[in-house]
Amino acid sequence: MMTTSAGELWRPGRTQLVAGAMIVAGFLLAGLSWWFLMLAAAGALGPGMLREFGALGDKDEFQRRTDYRAGYHAFIATGVVGFLLLAFVRSGGEIENPEQLPDLFLTLLWFTWILSSLIAFWGAQKAATRILLGFGAVWLGFTILSNTGSEWTGWAALLLHPLLAAPFFALAWTARRWPRVSGALLIAASLFFYVFFGGPGFGSGGGTGMITSVTTLTLFVGPLLASGIGLVCSSRDVDG
Repeated sequence: MMTTSAGELWRPGRTQLVAGAMIVAGFLLAGLSWWFLMLAAAGALGPGMLREFGALGDKDEFQRRTDYRAGYHAFIATGVVGFLLLAFVRSGGEIENPEQLPDLFLTLLWFTWILSSLIAFWGAQKAATRILLGFGAVWLGFTILSNTGSEWTGWAALLLHPLLAAPFFALAWTARRWPRVSGALLIAASLFFYVFFGGPGFGSGGGTGMITSVTTLTLFVGPLLASGIGLVCSSRDVDG
């Protein structure tokens, strides 16, 4: 098997295609019965279990190292949130709908693993650039659609609101040239959005609101924070 190096174009193999189909089918069939989520679980976790048992050898050394590193990062992120929730509950806080907790932890585990894998595979600078370009494109599309929908807000809003996407495109450009500065700015932006979205300790009233807030932070702030940390750490490795 040809060794895969960071930055190469990823091509899904047969195992990835079958696993992806199982994941999609599991979530689609969950509308009929939630037990079909076990099909998604088999697609997401089954290949890794088979590799650990030695029954599947479809990944080379670089890919295995990437998987292990991503898994450890997911363990750290989930552990931090787990301890925070434990401290919250033991301090007298109440979670009104604890059935939402599995959604939170699965999102955190999966999302952290995917982000770490992308950064390891593409490299911190290329991954951060692509993530920021994606963020900028999504935000630009959202602002344009929101101003051209059923309620017209005027040409001024249509021209000014897309400027909110400009920082993402600017950081995507600087990430390849000044990674440490860009990483620090991304970490600062993540802290700003943490406060803006009312993360725990900043407006989250606990209960359902806290779980929803942490999930939103994972999906929206998580890529920015991961990119920022990756840029800062990669630039230190280069300097060292």
